[in-house]
Amino acid sequence: MRSIVELLIDARDYARRASDFVKNGGYSAFAADRLRQDAVCFCLVVIGEACGQAARQMLMLPPEIPWSAIKAMRNILVHEFWQIDLAIIYNIAHDDAVLLADDLDRLIKQLSSAET
Repeated sequence: MRSIVELLIDARDYARRASDFVKNGGYSAFAADRLRQDAVCFCLVVIGEACGQAARQMLMLPPEIPWSAIKAMRNILVHEFWQIDLAIIYNIAHDDAVLLADDLDRLIKQLSSAET
């Protein structure tokens, strides 16, 4: 089993990847590019899975991270894929992913310093 810190590092790194995939071109370029759509969706699935596993191991969940929303998005992408809304996916990657990565980075640092 991966440690909480390892899982959070995975989630942080994939949040940054998702953000990078939508940096150039805007929504119309994203909507026209299936490869980028699939890449961002995969990143969001990894984020949801990693955060879900980390949350199950943590005693207290920091409230600034929307744990249940992250897991819910993962579940839609995996189990209800016909409901995927590209505008929502784009907005998450464009607006929220970097903020999540920053929050996860702070949490990783806190947990890492507590381990030493």
